Amino acid sequence: MTLTTIGYDVAARLHTAVLQAPADPTPTPKSTGTPFDFDWNQIHPDPGAVGPKAGLFYEMANALLFIGVIAALSGLVAGAIAFGVGPIFGAHIISDRGKSMMWKAGLVAVIVGSATSIVAWLLSK
Repeated sequence: MTLTTIGYDVAARLHTAVLQAPADPTPTPKSTGTPFDFDWNQIHPDPGAVGPKAGLFYEMANALLFIGVIAALSGLVAGAIAFGVGPIFGAHIISDRGKSMMWKAGLVAVIVGSATSIVAWLLSK
């Protein structure tokens, strides 16, 4: 036997020893026969799975809600000031922009203020 033949023989034995079919998983997964048999009932939000800092998420959400309401109310007040002061100085464009700012800020205040109700309604479906 030459050195090349021994090398081929070792390579063939190593190849068959390493590349074997993997064993069947245990336990064998149960199939319902449908192509997409994923159990969607096991997927649901679980605040307890977040860990001991689950309260931190709710504190951050409440802080963002508070900041959003303050920002919307500030925009509403600034729009009212611009709407009221604009005609006094003859700046009707500023008055019109103040009026539109009040409408936008009021709408944002309603949306931000009712965000918790909207999220609760979405999670109930």
